[in-house]
Amino acid sequence: MLPSWIPFLVAVWVIAFGVMRIRIGMQKNSGEDEERPNYRKGGYYKRSGRSHIIYGVAYLALGGYAVAMGFGYQYDFIGSCQAPQKTESPDSEPMKDGVRVDLTPATTPRP
Repeated sequence: MLPSWIPFLVAVWVIAFGVMRIRIGMQKNSGEDEERPNYRKGGYYKRSGRSHIIYGVAYLALGGYAVAMGFGYQYDFIGSCQAPQKTESPDSEPMKDGVRVDLTPATTPRP
């Protein structure tokens, strides 16, 4: 078990990174100051402003999920992708002389 403050710490970190990405995406590229190097020409900042905003919103959603986990919310991602479990009791299965009857036709090889 993790301490209860760890999901909140991760959430603050992820949300802060998402806000930073949104701020980068909303900045205008001003070419007024020619003496300073333009960091928007390469690397991390080369992406378009729209992609920075999209990634920022995704980080905000992940941070919100981390906050929800801190309050005890758990969502079963793997279980939701599996087939629903059979809820019928064994008494509802067709029986004949105490033996379960198979509903699928038997396939026997023909000579």
